[in-house]
Amino acid sequence: MDLSKESLLNLSWSDLSWFQQTNTALSEETALPYFCQMGNPFYDRSSLNERFYMNNLTAEAMMNASGIEYIVIHKQNPVLFIIRKQYRDSLNEPRPLQEYYILAPGHIYQAPDAASVISHRLLTAVHHFGKAFDEASQKAAYHPSSGYYWKTNSSSDELAKKDSSKEKILTQTQRIRFDTIFYSFRDHFRPRVPVGATAQNSIASATTNNDAAGITNGTGGGNGDNNLPRKEERTPSDSQSITSERPMIEVKKQKTQK
Repeated sequence: MDLSKESLLNLSWSDLSWFQQTNTALSEETALPYFCQMGNPFYDRSSLNERFYMNNLTAEAMMNASGIEYIVIHKQNPVLFIIRKQYRDSLNEPRPLQEYYILAPGHIYQAPDAASVISHRLLTAVHHFGKAFDEASQKAAYHPSSGYYWKTNSSSDELAKKDSSKEKILTQTQRIRFDTIFYSFRDHFRPRVPVGATAQNSIASATTNNDAAGITNGTGGGNGDNNLPRKEERTPSDSQSITSERPMIEVKKQKTQK
């Protein structure tokens, strides 16, 4: 049976009919034979134990052989038995690979390693923290007149009363916060005028100011500049007098010539 490591951690196996067939119970002598059954997904058929049972090898032959073997490392008769899977080398110490425990009356589980335990605990903690933050975010609320608060039965009644009132008074903290944000945004997003446009606007404003000053000085009550040229106003009688004087001047010229 080809099973991954993660799937074996979530798997349990038992064959209680084996004890009825052998007319025995779970004990130190029957724990290892019970574990080394063909139907057990945790058991490796290429192990030294399988060779021992199939070929009737002696214990000394197993000690000198190399390969995977299963041994009982802990017993708490008749409740708990721990089986270790290890790799035995004829020249070196056996190297532990995996451990399994048998619980009465005969349920077998794979013991998780440290990395699996830590990752599972971290995932569980993160899951509960996420649920706590979600519930906290649902309870949090904000109102312009009162600020942030937690939703409760009393707070909802107070908020309803505040909404029904017509007068909304800002607190000192809200005023200071608004002034700080408003002026900072005004300075940051101030409109930028091109340089050419500013020069033209300054010239136009200077000319309009000079024209306005000249008009006010000319029409003032004798306090303006009198050296400015003025146009002479003529009446119809003045024009007639000028035209009547011209023939007299011509007659005098003729008499002097004679």
